[in-house]
Amino acid sequence: MTRTAIVLAKVFILVLMLGGLLTQAVMLPIAASQSAEQFPEVAYLQPPILALCILFVFCGQIVLGCVWMLLSLARRDSIFSGRAFGYVDVMIGALVVAAAVVIVVLLIIGFAAGSGTPGLVYPGIGASLGCVALALVLVVMRGLLVKASVQESYLAEVV
Repeated sequence: MTRTAIVLAKVFILVLMLGGLLTQAVMLPIAASQSAEQFPEVAYLQPPILALCILFVFCGQIVLGCVWMLLSLARRDSIFSGRAFGYVDVMIGALVVAAAVVIVVLLIIGFAAGSGTPGLVYPGIGASLGCVALALVLVVMRGLLVKASVQESYLAEVV
């Protein structure tokens, strides 16, 4: 991987991380308060749903941070180390947690608020399935990384 590609990828990751912080600190609280004003009968759900939404964005930030670290390992030609496996495992865990958060929010909205409209449910299910799909892709990629690591160590012994 070229140095330019790694630097550009890190710049985009930094922009996404800052966007996530802006979303957590400003946009989500504003949206939550507007929803509470618009639907006062379910305003009591604002704090737990806001916390879960912030957690969802945080899971994305964890994944971005792990990608940043994997890029750093790739730059130092140490991507086949045990640390890389740990970062991939953390990414898988964060994606599974994000999928669970979406399901919990849908359950809260659907059962506690009684407003499980298709306009909320379908995108929520899509987001949850997307997180699970990404986690499964990472499981496959982790397996490939294990195989490549074994082959890399074998070639190092031969050479």
